[in-house]
Amino acid sequence: MSDENQIRVEKILALDENIRFVAISDLDGNLIVSKSKEGVELYLSPESTKDTLRHAASAWKSRMKHVDEIGRGLYTIAVYEKLRRVTMPLSDDRILLVTIDNAGGQKQILDALLNEVVYRDYTYTSG
Repeated sequence: MSDENQIRVEKILALDENIRFVAISDLDGNLIVSKSKEGVELYLSPESTKDTLRHAASAWKSRMKHVDEIGRGLYTIAVYEKLRRVTMPLSDDRILLVTIDNAGGQKQILDALLNEVVYRDYTYTSG
């Protein structure tokens, strides 16, 4: 696990108290690094998390086929009864997955994630 990815995960976890879990995978869905907030009960097993990452990576690969027509995707959000899951592409051929407690302010958290990953993070590129 690279120190850079670990630092990235720590920074994202610290953005908001309602962020539960952060993971980074490659475009094949292989987990690179993950961390949950201390004391947070995870709903998915490690194998289910890996399966989720594989699906998210596959979906982002599919979306990349349309970049020339509609531009690069910034994020997707899935809303579940127990949590919200945000996935974002990183420019270094990685996917960021963040789960958010439903008690949190979704708009504020998304703005903070976009600021950290898209607008300030040197690893994101617009092309």
